[in-house]
Amino acid sequence: MRLFTAIELPRRLTSELARIQQGVPGARWVSPENMHITLAFLGEVDGGQAEDLVGELARVDRPSFELSPTGAGQFSGGAGVKALWMGVGPEAPLIDLQADVARACKRAGFPPERRTFRPHITLARFNQPPELSRARSFLQRYGRFRREGFRVSGFSLFSSELRPKGAIYRVEADFPFSDAGIGDSPFFGDWDEAAAPRPIRTK
Repeated sequence: MRLFTAIELPRRLTSELARIQQGVPGARWVSPENMHITLAFLGEVDGGQAEDLVGELARVDRPSFELSPTGAGQFSGGAGVKALWMGVGPEAPLIDLQADVARACKRAGFPPERRTFRPHITLARFNQPPELSRARSFLQRYGRFRREGFRVSGFSLFSSELRPKGAIYRVEADFPFSDAGIGDSPFFGDWDEAAAPRPIRTK
């Protein structure tokens, strides 16, 4: 399995973000159901490793915290813009959570990621760099994007299946914090109720 850990987002936020996904030709816009905040990417993992990983992730616990969108940004490379994203903040509790998750992954035998963690929600990726003026226009328009915040009461382990039309993400396990309560998104009631029950890992 190809696995990563991430924070799910409430539908009201992903719906708002979907409405701004326009105006940049060549963008491969991320579908709302695939939007998330990545904490750690594990890559290809076999069954035994996955069990060890789940056991270690279940030990991660922090106080729940609030996040809000903080404005659009970009990742760039030598050839130009590679991705557009929406920032989230405050960053301090996210950075602390990511550090705990990274330590859990290391205990399970996974090497640490070399990239510096930068909390964000990917909005678009590009096979070819977009016209610079269009990208700048998008960033200027949504650089101060603000919406109502949401409560983060845990994180999830996802599998990723690569397909020609894009990746399919599936939740493999949820890890709610010990102070998570009934009604906290995303673990209680903010997904499709017709879907199969999700595996919940409790402390």
